[in-house]
Amino acid sequence: MSTDVAEKWKHLPQNHLARSTKLPWYHQNFEYKLKSPFRKLLEEWSGIAPDDVIPHIYCVREGAWQVFPWPCIGEFWFIEQGLLRHPDYSSILKQITSTTPNPKFLDLGTCLGQDVRTLTHGGAPPSSLYGADVITGFKNAGYALFKDEERLDPSHFITGDIFSEVDDLAKTRGTWDIIHIAMFLHIFSLPDQEAVSKNIMKLLKAVPGSTIIGTQTGSLDAGELTLKPPFCEPGEHKTIYRQKKRDYESYV
Repeated sequence: MSTDVAEKWKHLPQNHLARSTKLPWYHQNFEYKLKSPFRKLLEEWSGIAPDDVIPHIYCVREGAWQVFPWPCIGEFWFIEQGLLRHPDYSSILKQITSTTPNPKFLDLGTCLGQDVRTLTHGGAPPSSLYGADVITGFKNAGYALFKDEERLDPSHFITGDIFSEVDDLAKTRGTWDIIHIAMFLHIFSLPDQEAVSKNIMKLLKAVPGSTIIGTQTGSLDAGELTLKPPFCEPGEHKTIYRQKKRDYESYV
């Protein structure tokens, strides 16, 4: 993958098959996966009335799908709060809130910024929290979801391509104490996963205690998967790679 592919994503035609609401990952309901912590986040942090939470999420999903139709948007994965469910969440939150100066936290592939908001709701100082995504429009979609543009500085949401050597994300190399990457590496081929991992390491501060935390999609049997439309263009050969736990542990 390259920055050219990222540019194609940013300009996906409105009539592209990937935008269809008839695709199996464009779910028609989500109430079965709405858990109390996310409802509490919207009610307490965002000030959304309890009766308005569900229609509000539907409305924001429609707008986010128009920004870019990731399957995770269609499946409402942005309400899952992946970082909150991580076994090291409490220790990361404690590190951010109790260390002086507060560590700088980057949520890489932030999408709607749900994990950044989870940390702020948990007591982390917004001044220490940042998100980065290659899709510019997700920043405003996140503000639409959480209604907090006046509380979270727009400059803390960076538009950046992990493959770039010169963009705003690349300019932050060597400055991050904690980097969170969730459901991110699985969209790349194996060579691209290796390149991405090297660039993530370049973002991290080269000091003891710097941390990378996250959750990735894997497989019981590691291997290459060949994508089909709409995940690629007709006639285009494109692959992604699924790691299995043991191989991934040796790889990192």
